[in-house]
Amino acid sequence: MDTWTRDALLATASGGALLASLAITESLSLLGRPAVAVAGVAAALAVETLFVADTPAAELWERAPVRTASVLLIVGAGALAVRAGGLWLVAAACWGLATYFVLLGLLVTGLWRPAES
Repeated sequence: MDTWTRDALLATASGGALLASLAITESLSLLGRPAVAVAGVAAALAVETLFVADTPAAELWERAPVRTASVLLIVGAGALAVRAGGLWLVAAACWGLATYFVLLGLLVTGLWRPAES
């Protein structure tokens, strides 16, 4: 399996769990809040910057335990946010994952090429 497919499947699984938690708690309306969207998009862009900048993030991501831990961390933090009443964090994470899919789509279609470091 190529890395783009693998990463998209991981993001889909994480996003599905987060969206399900919003649906179960009847909190999907949080996705419509501009501040939540801005927070999620900004966080995703910051994380993705680590992958295109000259940092060890991309190399670390290629390790299976790091990918597994990342998914577990996202879903686990989402569960904690639900329990603590921080559902806006779950919605922001959904926006962050949506941003990842937009960036992935731009990359796959060739409409965006990150600058070489």
